[in-house]
Amino acid sequence: MTDNPNDRKISETPGAKDVLDEAAEQIEKAWREKLLRETADLKTENALLRAQLDEFNRKLVEARDRNERLEADCNERVAFIEEKFELDTASIELENNELHAASVRYLADARELSRQVVQLHAEAEAMSDEIERLRVKRDAALKAQAELSDALLAQRDLMAEVAALKDRLAASERRATVAEAKVEVMTKMRGE
Repeated sequence: MTDNPNDRKISETPGAKDVLDEAAEQIEKAWREKLLRETADLKTENALLRAQLDEFNRKLVEARDRNERLEADCNERVAFIEEKFELDTASIELENNELHAASVRYLADARELSRQVVQLHAEAEAMSDEIERLRVKRDAALKAQAELSDALLAQRDLMAEVAALKDRLAASERRATVAEAKVEVMTKMRGE
């Protein structure tokens, strides 16, 4: 195979090899700079991802701490409310029993007094005073029963407060679950 005269002329031209070497060096330098820039960009992106992951982890820890404190506070309040509810309920039941017994006694006394009025007409004025006294006691009993109704309403309000506290606890747990899911997604992205 004969050589191309033009190729021979180019190779024999003084400085052609230097020009080709310089061009090759420039291409290599451009590629090396491009690779360095891409490597630096990847390092920067990796650092940002690490920083985001650290921030998510910090927020997760804070959320868990807040949740634990809220749970402890809710448990303490619930325990206090339940204890107060039990004490109030026992006291109200005892008071109600006493009032019921007193009401029965007062009604029995009233019937006895009525019988005595029939039998002892001469002592009608004294019996009238006794009946008035019993009426006052009956009013006091009715007032006590009204106070009992108010106490039962207050008890219902306490139960509503317990339900509200439990709702807050459930909402906090849901926020913690969302935060954990975000961290897991970021961890998977980092692994990929």
